[in-house]
Amino acid sequence: RNHEEVIKALEEGLYYAEHLEPKRATLDTHGHVSALVCTNTATQQEVTLPARAILVATGARPNVAYEFEHKGHFVKERGHYQTFRQHDNHLEPVAVAPHCKDEFGAFTSYTNGDKRVSLIGDAHPVFHGSVVKAVASGLQIYPRIMDALGAPQETQKSDYAEFSSRIASNLSARVVDVRRVHDRVVKLTVHAPLAAARFKPGQFFRLQNFESRAATLGQVKLQTEALALTGAYVDKTAGTVSLLVVEGGASSRMVSALQPGDPVSLMGPGGVRTKIPDESPETVLIVAGPIGVPHALGVAPAMRSSGNRVILFAVFENERDVFMRDELAQVADHIEWVMGSKNIVSALQTYAAGNPSIPLSDVDRMIIVADSCTVRILRDARRNELKPVFPKGPSEVIASINTPMQCMLKGVCSQCLQWQIDPTTGKRTKAVFGCSWQDQPVDIVDLDNLDERLSQNRMQERLTNLWLDYLFKQHDARRV
Repeated sequence: RNHEEVIKALEEGLYYAEHLEPKRATLDTHGHVSALVCTNTATQQEVTLPARAILVATGARPNVAYEFEHKGHFVKERGHYQTFRQHDNHLEPVAVAPHCKDEFGAFTSYTNGDKRVSLIGDAHPVFHGSVVKAVASGLQIYPRIMDALGAPQETQKSDYAEFSSRIASNLSARVVDVRRVHDRVVKLTVHAPLAAARFKPGQFFRLQNFESRAATLGQVKLQTEALALTGAYVDKTAGTVSLLVVEGGASSRMVSALQPGDPVSLMGPGGVRTKIPDESPETVLIVAGPIGVPHALGVAPAMRSSGNRVILFAVFENERDVFMRDELAQVADHIEWVMGSKNIVSALQTYAAGNPSIPLSDVDRMIIVADSCTVRILRDARRNELKPVFPKGPSEVIASINTPMQCMLKGVCSQCLQWQIDPTTGKRTKAVFGCSWQDQPVDIVDLDNLDERLSQNRMQERLTNLWLDYLFKQHDARRV
C-alpha cells in the first residue's frame, strides 16, 4: 500500500515475485504442501515455487458481512456500503473519495429518526485495507459523529466521566468465577453485560487474556491465543456469560490460571444463532460430543421453551470423560449416553428399535455438534444404515463446522475458510468463512477439506503443549 512497507519488507529479507498469479498448491504424499504453482501473467508460462508453507492475505475489499446477515439495512454500491454525509439533519450520498485526505462520507444510508450508523476502517471504501488508514479513519470521522449528535466539541468533565463509566461497565469483561467441573473441563463465568444482553442460543464468543495481566511461570507469560467458545449459560439480569472450556491445546489449559477480578477480552457474540422453530412444534435431535455440551446447554432449553421436543444423544469416549451429566439430563425431553463416537450409529438403531416415547421417525430437525469424525459417520450413515431409522428423514440436518479460527471478525483473516461442495457431484462450489457461518447443512460441507484445515497446525499445537507441560513441571519442582 505504500513504499515504506516495501522498504521494511526488503530489510527483513522478504522477496517479491512479480507477475505471478497463484494457480494451485502441490501436495506431497503426506498431504502437506510442497510447492505453489503460479502463472506468469507476462509470459503465460507456469512457474513452480517450492514451498513448505503458504500464507494467504485477504481483505482487499471492504467488509460488508453485516449486510449479508441483516438484509436491507444499508445501501450498497459496487461491493461496498454507499457513503453519505449529514447536511441539515438529512443524509446526502457522497461519491467515494479517491484519497483518504479528500472529502468523504462518514455515514451509511441507515436513518431512523435522528439515529445514524457511521462506518470506519475496513468497512469504509476509502479507508479499508491498511491498519494505518483504519486508525486515521477514526481520527477523521469522530468530529462528524459529534456534529451529528449535536454535541459540543468541548464537553464537561463530569459528562465524560459518566459516559466513560457507563461504556466501560457495558463493554469491559471481568472474570467472576473459575470452577473446575471435570479433570479436563473448566467453567468460566465472565461479567460482560452487553455481551450477555446480545447473546442468542448457538452463538459463540472470542475469549483471550491480556498479556500485561497474564500469569507467569518463571519468565514465561501464560498468554492465550484467541479461543472460540460457545455460550452455555447467560444471565442477562446479572450481565454474566458462562463458558465451558474443554482443555486440549495449551491456550485452553491456561484458562484455569485466571482469577476472579481479572480483566479479559470477550468479543461477541459472534456467528449465526441456532434456528429455534416457534411457529409449529418440532421434534429436534441433538447429537453432542464434548465440544457440543455448551451448545446443547444453551440451545435445548430454548427449543423446549418454544414448544419443541428435544432428544439428546451425548457422545463421550468413555464414562470417565462425561461431564455436566445432571445438567444435560435436565435440558432434554430424553437423553441417551453413547460411549465412543464409532458407536453412535448402533446407539441410534438400538434406540429406534426400543419403542421409545419419542420415536426417531418423528424427528424434523437434526443438529450435530461434535468432532469431524462423528459428523462424517452420521452424514454417511444417514444415507445407508440409518435410512430405516429416519423414514421421512429430518427436513434439515445441520452440523457445527469447528474450523480453525483466529480473528473471528467475519471475513478478515481467512483462517476459518471452509470449502462447500455440491452434494450430488461432490465438486467444490464456494469457500465460506466458518466464523460467519459456523452451523452449515451437513451435505454441503467438504469434510476432507475440514480435516486438512484442522491438521495444519497440529505440529505447533503438540510442541506448545509439551512446552507447557515442561513449565508446569518446573514450577511444581520449585514449589517442592
